[in-house]
Amino acid sequence: MKVLSQRLIALRKERELTQADLAKAINKTRSTVSGYETEGKEPDYATLCNLARFFSVSTDYLLGVEDSKNHSDVVFVNRSIDFQKKYEALPSGLRHKVAKIYDRLYLLLNSDMVNRSETRLDLYVELFSVLQAFRDQIKSTVEKSGGQANDPLMLSNLMALQGTFKTDVSTLLDKLLQADIHTAFDAQNNADGPAEK
Repeated sequence: MKVLSQRLIALRKERELTQADLAKAINKTRSTVSGYETEGKEPDYATLCNLARFFSVSTDYLLGVEDSKNHSDVVFVNRSIDFQKKYEALPSGLRHKVAKIYDRLYLLLNSDMVNRSETRLDLYVELFSVLQAFRDQIKSTVEKSGGQANDPLMLSNLMALQGTFKTDVSTLLDKLLQADIHTAFDAQNNADGPAEK
């Protein structure tokens, strides 16, 4: 179970969560999470599945059976089914908005999948990871303050998070735009054929 402990700690720290944050997310006590991480306690099957679901990894990864965090095909199918259920439960006005977002995302990713543009796909992974991490950090910061909107320390922390987030997103968007420019020039040069000497 040493591998489980190490991986839980690493995954929790990646998301910048405390043991108490993780405990709340999986409906356990902080001492239980501490036991998983340091005292060799083993989670039951349901908890192991909850942890895997929460961190978007496979149970095999948590247990050290595999070094790959998830089985991409299984995760893709499970997420798609879950997404469809949530989509169908929305009122029609919200379904329309979600469909537009999904369509735009598909159009962005489609050409990069067809062209096997690993660099651009890596940038999308990084961009969406930054967005998710920022949301998690905001939630954690607000929860730590007890939701007191007038807490000066919390407001200061949120402002610092916002500044970091803006910088990270701006940097990633610059990289994506630069990749677009290179792709456009490459496509044009390939369409024109080899240059004359």
